[in-house]
Amino acid sequence: MKDNYFQGKKFIKNYIVAITIFILTLIMGIVIFFNGVSIAVEKNSKETLITNVARQSEHLNKILELNYSYLNALAENLTKSDDLFSKDNLHLIKSLMNNMDLDRTAIINTNGDVLYDNEVVKNVAHRRYFKEVMEGKQSLSDPLESSVDQQTRVILCVPIYRNNQVIGAVGGSYNVTKLGNMLFDDLFDGQGKSFIVNQDGNLITRDKEYTKKHNIKVLNNLFDVCKQKKVKRDFKDQKSNLILITTKNNESLYLAYSPLKINDWMVGYVVPVHAAQESYTFITHYETLLAFFLGFIFLSLIIYLALSNSKENKYLIHLSQVDPLTSVYNKETTQVLIDQKLKTQEPCCFLILDVDAFKSVNDNFGHAVGDKVLTELGTLFKNHFRQTDIVGRIGGDEFIILIEDENIAESRIQALLKKVNELKIPELQDFVLSISVGMAYAPSQGTTFMELYRHADHALYQIKRSGKNNYNIYKSDEN
Repeated sequence: MKDNYFQGKKFIKNYIVAITIFILTLIMGIVIFFNGVSIAVEKNSKETLITNVARQSEHLNKILELNYSYLNALAENLTKSDDLFSKDNLHLIKSLMNNMDLDRTAIINTNGDVLYDNEVVKNVAHRRYFKEVMEGKQSLSDPLESSVDQQTRVILCVPIYRNNQVIGAVGGSYNVTKLGNMLFDDLFDGQGKSFIVNQDGNLITRDKEYTKKHNIKVLNNLFDVCKQKKVKRDFKDQKSNLILITTKNNESLYLAYSPLKINDWMVGYVVPVHAAQESYTFITHYETLLAFFLGFIFLSLIIYLALSNSKENKYLIHLSQVDPLTSVYNKETTQVLIDQKLKTQEPCCFLILDVDAFKSVNDNFGHAVGDKVLTELGTLFKNHFRQTDIVGRIGGDEFIILIEDENIAESRIQALLKKVNELKIPELQDFVLSISVGMAYAPSQGTTFMELYRHADHALYQIKRSGKNNYNIYKSDEN
């Protein structure tokens, strides 16, 4: 009896020791697991954010360059009249307003007198941009913030030549605040905000509502908050980078910036850290590591966990690859699959699909109806294209599709445009849905995801400007 007592006591002691070791091992494994996840999420979210800001900065630069080209073309036509302020020239600049994103257009003579498209006359002889354009240079004015709508505008100005002599200039005002916000609206579901700042840190555009919401001190100079020496060095060297800042509410924000390559300006983007990291769901990679770590001590337990979690792991991997709203591939998986396909060098067609007037749907019918529209479109796109084609959503109302057979691409798109117009959603009442499509062919027009994306996005931009509800194929001579 005594021996049984001591044997039982020894068994309990050994059991407690084993359970203690198991618990300590589990805690250590969990700490290692979450630390690894945290480091990986932070690294990947920073890289993604910097890449997006750099890409949007390039896009913003191209849009400004496109407007410069329109103004140069207008300048050539204005020389046909002997009088710069003639009725024909006034009609020309008025017609330009209907085809461009400029708020105002104007003709300037060599005395600095300005005739605006609304027939208002002023004098800008004292302005820096006027003096530069009279020297035969393209000029971009210093930013001006409106006291009415708090939007920042700049003047784009190009010289008018006759017989190799500058006889005047034509210019237009551009809303850079609105453009910057438009380019970044799709990032992180609009939880961040963009701004433009000059090389000395002076803010050119700002969003007062955003700074108030996050309790950020209203600033005139970015360096008042970002006092790290590397930020000033990056601005001086025109380099892209990312830093972490903290608000008065102890909210952590990522601040990413990239050179705009115009007037030494920088494009910046600030977003809450939690918003930048919420799209990363690669926990399953660490689950396996944790399972093996625990299984080293309890082999029988790891077998049980492996069998019971096998089905769940496959489901989690599936969830990490698809967009939860539309059930098509998410942004990360779409890019990986397309890059893998492009490595084969086989001909295919790259599409960017954008829902027309989607903001109006959200504003007029509510975000719940907007989500339903995206869900229905995701189902339509998956059913319309073949299983071998890649269908993904990369954010907001923008979808990416890679069609393997380039010969049927146009016919498939024409049929899809019609199906979208015929799609019935009761909550939309009589509202007719439509999409715009930008196309680029691989490998002739690009061999990487980003290259094809830029070209298809350029084609999409053109079709959006020319009427929407249609498709456009990228042409290299338009870029």
